[in-house]
Amino acid sequence: MIPSTERFADYFGLQLRLAAVMADARSLPLREAIDLYTNLRRRFGLNDADDPDWLAFLGEMEAASGEDERLALTLARYRQAPALFRPAYQVPFGCFACEPPNEDGVLRIHFMNADVGAEPGPLSAGRRGERLAELTEMFAFIRREYPAARQVLGGSWLYNLEAYRRLFPAAYGDSRRPTDEPVRLGGTSTWGQMVDHRGVVKPDLHARFLASLETIDVQRPWLAFPLRAMTATAPLQAFFEFYGV
Repeated sequence: MIPSTERFADYFGLQLRLAAVMADARSLPLREAIDLYTNLRRRFGLNDADDPDWLAFLGEMEAASGEDERLALTLARYRQAPALFRPAYQVPFGCFACEPPNEDGVLRIHFMNADVGAEPGPLSAGRRGERLAELTEMFAFIRREYPAARQVLGGSWLYNLEAYRRLFPAAYGDSRRPTDEPVRLGGTSTWGQMVDHRGVVKPDLHARFLASLETIDVQRPWLAFPLRAMTATAPLQAFFEFYGV
């Protein structure tokens, strides 16, 4: 069995490689590229880009002698991170989470594998009941606590997968479209596709991603990923009806 931290070595290595490519292509300080193009800060359980621990880590990365040392520093820092981290503004329900609605009544939802390594994977048919129970609880909470909410919005590579879409009302899954706006690479909405439910980089994607870096569009680096981040949206009432809350 791969140790819990070491299993992420290839995953973090890909992120650091993208940061190095983008730093070179855009003449950025490496610390800035790591901040922009990796999800390491989230992985370390740090909310704030100005967190002293994060700034100290970026300083160490700039001073490192090469890729091997940078990866070693990353793994060492990750060993100190919480097992599961969500931003403070998200309310968790198992693998899912929601945010309070914005002033227009739009409420964002998120997914994170809350039990890395568990078999079968979180989106397997055998665990569909668990996911539906979490969503039912979440939308009951939303109905009770966020009466101003009107619309649900999600953004993730996961909307490419029927196994994920089947957990939601059909109108929501059918609404999916490639994200038009610049895709932030600080979370898992794009990076998550690179690993399986154990946290191990998918072998078929590893080589494809590295090859894509040779011709990367530096203005749109998210296009280097095999699957596009998708946006989906639907009226909140459709979710209340689907989950019976």
